[in-house]
Amino acid sequence: MLSRPLRWAIILIGAAIALNYIDRGAVSVAAPLIKDEFGLTNERYGVIVSSFYWSYVPALALAGWLADRMSVRVLMALGVGTWALATIGMGFVSAAGGVTFLIMLRLLMGLGEGVAFPCGSKLIARVPEGARGLANISLSGGLAVGPLIGTLGGGVIMKLWGWQEMFIIFGLITLVWLLPWWLARAGIEEGEGKTTPTTEAATPLAAVLRQPGFWATTLLHLAATFPLYFIVGWLPLWLVKARGFSIIDMSLLTSVFYVAQIAGGTLSAWAIDRAIRAGGDGSVWRRRMLFGSVAACVTGLLLLPDIQGWLPLIGLIAVTGFGYGPVPNLLFVIGQTMAGPASAGRWVGVQTSLGNLSGVIGPVMTGIIVDAAGYRPAFIVTAAIVGAGTIIFGLVVRRIEPVRWA
Repeated sequence: MLSRPLRWAIILIGAAIALNYIDRGAVSVAAPLIKDEFGLTNERYGVIVSSFYWSYVPALALAGWLADRMSVRVLMALGVGTWALATIGMGFVSAAGGVTFLIMLRLLMGLGEGVAFPCGSKLIARVPEGARGLANISLSGGLAVGPLIGTLGGGVIMKLWGWQEMFIIFGLITLVWLLPWWLARAGIEEGEGKTTPTTEAATPLAAVLRQPGFWATTLLHLAATFPLYFIVGWLPLWLVKARGFSIIDMSLLTSVFYVAQIAGGTLSAWAIDRAIRAGGDGSVWRRRMLFGSVAACVTGLLLLPDIQGWLPLIGLIAVTGFGYGPVPNLLFVIGQTMAGPASAGRWVGVQTSLGNLSGVIGPVMTGIIVDAAGYRPAFIVTAAIVGAGTIIFGLVVRRIEPVRWA
């Protein structure tokens, strides 16, 4: 259902998002070493993780607006180049240089990484309904593939050389992505609608902000992103500091979540697309998948703090990841579907911008909770947030379908 050039452009977007999460998540993989070397409290470590989102959140909204106005090809290239150089720079940070330099580089990284999801959604919004779920695996799959590669690869690199070298290697690999992206012009322009004789005009942002469905989806995005940032930012630290696992064991256990997330997201997208092509109601299928997935994820989060033994721990991490897997994919599909192709950039840009406030609030809040009461309450709070956000969305958005713009 997709042309070869557009399919290649979407694959490259997915690769960029995987690199996005490799680079931003590297600080969490290195957290046990950085925390000891810099003498950080849990709250202070949470501030470092959170600092990325101070620039990332406004960058998402700006990139969404720009994606509807300028070349996605140029916008993505500028963003990727910025965050790659910032990642390399983090390899030259030391305890002597202070936490301030580390935070400044995290801010620069967030500014660059803000382009990925709005640009990807701009291209995918024109994909036919019966293929949109699997196309969005390029976005949601990158959310899992990146941390998976970053966790396993980062653990090995740190074991062989050190955490500074890990950042340098990851940043250099990201720079290589720019070459195939710059050569993918035909597919990018097709996704932007430049090859279509007539295209509809983008809806003004003010009209988007007046939609109750937009705010319900944004709240869902905020609530449903909270557990991902909790896993990325705190699961490695919990496994090492609270459970006593080595860096290598931590890498393997954390990777179980991401493998299960990839499996859950891919299988759910395939099932929904198949049902739609067979005449099923896309709204009904997507709502059911959302509620079922969140229920499995919440159950896993509530049980994880008390689980004992290798096999039960691996199994429960897998259940949590598999349950969470469909959620990021659905977040993007919902926004793209409700906005329509012409307005997908600005809708998804602002949705992800406000939704990623969980990245600003979550790490610091979790650090305060862990310092005050330990890890178990942090798991419970995370489960409660994603559950509440999903219930509110279900009450407000009864059908996931295109908005009829006036």
